[in-house]
Amino acid sequence: MRASFLGFEIAKKALNASQKGLDVVGQNISNVNTEGYTRQRVDLCAVASERGSYFYSNSTTADVGLGVDVRGIIQVRDQVLDYKFRKENAINNTWNKSLSGLQDIENIIDEYKTAGLGAELESFYDKLQSFSHDTSSIEKAGLLRSAAQKVSQVFNRFSEHLNQIKDLKKEELGIVVSDLNELVNKISKLNTEIKGALVAGYNPNELLDIRNTYLDKLSGYTNITVEAQNDGTVAIKTGENYLLSQEQQINTIHLGSGDPVALYNSDGSEYITANGEIFAHLQLLNGKGVYAADGESQFQGVPYYQQSLDYLAGKFADVFNTLNAQDGVDKPLFSGDSGGNITAANIEVSSAWLSDAMYITSTTETPPSSGAADNISRMIQEFDAKHTISPAFTGSFLEHITSLNADIAMDVSYYQDMAETSDVVIISVNEQRESVAGVSLDEESINLIRFQKAYSAAARVMTTLDEALDIIINRMGVVGR
Repeated sequence: MRASFLGFEIAKKALNASQKGLDVVGQNISNVNTEGYTRQRVDLCAVASERGSYFYSNSTTADVGLGVDVRGIIQVRDQVLDYKFRKENAINNTWNKSLSGLQDIENIIDEYKTAGLGAELESFYDKLQSFSHDTSSIEKAGLLRSAAQKVSQVFNRFSEHLNQIKDLKKEELGIVVSDLNELVNKISKLNTEIKGALVAGYNPNELLDIRNTYLDKLSGYTNITVEAQNDGTVAIKTGENYLLSQEQQINTIHLGSGDPVALYNSDGSEYITANGEIFAHLQLLNGKGVYAADGESQFQGVPYYQQSLDYLAGKFADVFNTLNAQDGVDKPLFSGDSGGNITAANIEVSSAWLSDAMYITSTTETPPSSGAADNISRMIQEFDAKHTISPAFTGSFLEHITSLNADIAMDVSYYQDMAETSDVVIISVNEQRESVAGVSLDEESINLIRFQKAYSAAARVMTTLDEALDIIINRMGVVGR
């Protein structure tokens, strides 16, 4: 015959398990709007009989288990979905941050919405045409010089704005790198706390939620792989490098000062990343497009457009300076730095032309005839002619501008499409993850009723057992007293 109080022990455990279930339901409902919270559930298991081995038991009485046991409070989380989300988060940030930078560039050199360099070159061409009809007119010569000044100023403005974008992106990159290092430090500290809690026998679910939130944010900066350790800690790997090693050594990333812009690990080696916000910033800062050498980024970033404009400014100035030479003597219409190098940043109308509007050579005839404009006609022809403007482009000046506008327009369109597609993918993955880890009020309401009914039933069992024991103690064996 089993022990009389065994049933009470089973009922008590049922009451405790139901009470714990109700507590967990209350915790879930109270955190339904808490960002990063992972749904929890009570982990129950049946308690086996303690009689020993069945094969060596002399009793033929059927064994009854010892009730239910609460093994702990666990999180309902899918590591596969976490991996998918963090992978897609890095990809999503690559597309969106690259798109943002390309749109900044488009706002500068766009010729479709605003009048830019192409419009000023066309104005310069029109003034050349007008001046060719009356080369003795100081007024028309002044208008031509003014048009040349505007071309130079647009070159300067484009170059300045591209430099501003580059400086801004570099500053943003520095902020992101600093935030990345701070997140890794925070995760390392959480690892220590989680490990200590597990050793002490506690469930560090809230700490795990904070750590997962940090890991999600970190995945937007760079592509990471999270390696779970047996002691509850995690290691964080990106590419071939660890940001946080299995031994909990922190790899502090720092921004280099050279050009091209690069990031470096704690040991001085270059930090390589394939996706994420950091990767997008590096593309925009270092991408040279067709001008990239081996090992350099072929993304069409700020350096690509700076180099393209430098080539255009240099060729434009060279063509007109060469045509303006007279009797083998240089008469530059445009000038650059002290070394004679002309770029988009430093191109300007020469001081000699500024002081004399008639400085431009109208004719190369000797002696010159009145009203001769043969050299202006050559300038007009060369303006429309095809030139090898850069190693990657041969065509007219206006065609080069059109080519640049087509490049940025196609890049923006492509990255916009890819960003929108990536947004849909990451929303879908996040919804899948939330369907597992998120709190559903409908489901919690069902659990609330389930545990409440179980608690009531366990209480009823205990009452029944109390009545049965009362019969045994107070009513059995009364005959003959």
